[in-house]
Amino acid sequence: MPKEDRRIIFENDEVYKAIFALSTQKEIAKPPPGSLTSVILTETLPAEVIIRLENPAQNFNENVKYTYDFVAAALMMYCRGLGIPLPKKAHKSLLIVEGKLVLRVQI
Repeated sequence: MPKEDRRIIFENDEVYKAIFALSTQKEIAKPPPGSLTSVILTETLPAEVIIRLENPAQNFNENVKYTYDFVAAALMMYCRGLGIPLPKKAHKSLLIVEGKLVLRVQI
């Protein structure tokens, strides 16, 4: 049977918007205001996603940690909001490709 392997690549501002939106929906602390400059996936267990936020106007640089599952859920919610179909049964994972966060969808 053929398999499908899709990769949805997100710009840093889209990652920030997705995390902010899910934080708002779940009524948890929102990420501080600023520009997301980088994303790091840790290989520790449990896996975490570290986002680097900068706000030069406030002389602010901070790394904020989120769970892998939270960021994946945020990106999936963002995709649904844009009308990008994501099959429920597909295996979903996160990757960093050329400095961009990627949601990989495998069927």
